[in-house]
Amino acid sequence: MSQYLPNLKTLDLTDSRKLEKIIDFEEFPNLESLNLEGCDNLVELDPSIGVLRKLVFLNLDCCYNLVSIPNNIFGLSSLEHLNMHGCSKVFNNPRHVKKRDISESASHSRSTSSVFDKTMLLHDSSFSAPTTHTYLLCSLLNFYCLCNVDISFCNLSQVPDAIECLHWLERLNLGGNNFVTLPSLRKLSKLVYLNLVHCKLLESLPQLPSPTIIGQDHPENKYHWTTGLVIFNCPKLGDRERCSSMTFSWMTQFIKANPQSYPAYFYRVHIVSPGSEIPSWINNQNVGGSICIDQPPIMHDNNNNITGFVCCVLFTMAPHCRFQSSANMEMLFEYIDSCKDFYSMGVPVILNGELVTTKSSHLWIIYFPGEFCYEFGKILFRFFQGEGLGMDVKSCGYRWICKQDLQEFNLTMNHEKTLAEKCKILAIDDETQPQPQPE
Repeated sequence: MSQYLPNLKTLDLTDSRKLEKIIDFEEFPNLESLNLEGCDNLVELDPSIGVLRKLVFLNLDCCYNLVSIPNNIFGLSSLEHLNMHGCSKVFNNPRHVKKRDISESASHSRSTSSVFDKTMLLHDSSFSAPTTHTYLLCSLLNFYCLCNVDISFCNLSQVPDAIECLHWLERLNLGGNNFVTLPSLRKLSKLVYLNLVHCKLLESLPQLPSPTIIGQDHPENKYHWTTGLVIFNCPKLGDRERCSSMTFSWMTQFIKANPQSYPAYFYRVHIVSPGSEIPSWINNQNVGGSICIDQPPIMHDNNNNITGFVCCVLFTMAPHCRFQSSANMEMLFEYIDSCKDFYSMGVPVILNGELVTTKSSHLWIIYFPGEFCYEFGKILFRFFQGEGLGMDVKSCGYRWICKQDLQEFNLTMNHEKTLAEKCKILAIDDETQPQPQPE
């Protein structure tokens, strides 16, 4: 028997394995948060979901058998957080995308009419999988309030240029998809997190926005959100030096834009990037997975005072054991007072032997603002269950960051990049120069 629940704000049905369909969302019209994570037998969302005009949070993570979403879901104008990780059947099921649906959705779109006009030129009642991708992704633009989007592992072969219309977007997870290129993200001025793990066909990085100053008016539920750029296991990615330069440059720009006035949930910045050696500007380095932290230098000049702390690890992964599929890497800070516990965190990457099939080396760099590490005496990096995947920590390092360092980092990276380009040009010139003939 149904019951009208007008005061219900949150509905959490996580891991409801037998749930196949919610019959009537009209029973709780003021719902603000709907969590359906792990409902792996959920096949479709009822069209009545369109009444949830106050819905802010929708989690469909790991709803692997979800094949249909109603067109009127795109009228949820208050939606800010959308997680569709693993919902590949929705993006690859052309049967529920009708020409009339596109027409209806186009009438609600605020800024993407040209995109829909092009889509409507396609044939009648069903489309190929790439067209379904385009339709659904363009339809997401109706959620103009979106600030957090996870469409990872959805078997996407393309991302439309119009994604730049999501001007409030702060976090975007595109990991585990099949696109070769990505459109520019330069206009996403609020973007503080981009995840491109396991994008095995990706050949180049998109244009990134310039980091902006982050305001203080965010809700507390973002406290432990990861900030940064995560690029891991993209074997076809070209010009890895440029990739590293782009990611490190973004980090330094972000730190310069937000030196000490961090909201609580931006208490660290992560960079994971392809790389074969720790950058030279990290001036304290050690072979292996541990290094002792020296006390920070005493700074009397206000222009050189410490703004934060950077630590880095170079690790490799070469899967060779089919019996062990996953692992985890953690960074641990050992307190100076050994009676206290470790402070630890995990690398923001899925370390899975089924996904990583070629040998690779990556850098994990973490920035902590303020005086975070003053009470720590040692950093350790270690894998859990990683031996069978051929994982190894090669080296690690750290550096105390002062205000003047940030400008120097950019100069150093630009100089190294320019020097590398000059070397390539000189090498080409040497090859093309006529060689002296023997007398």
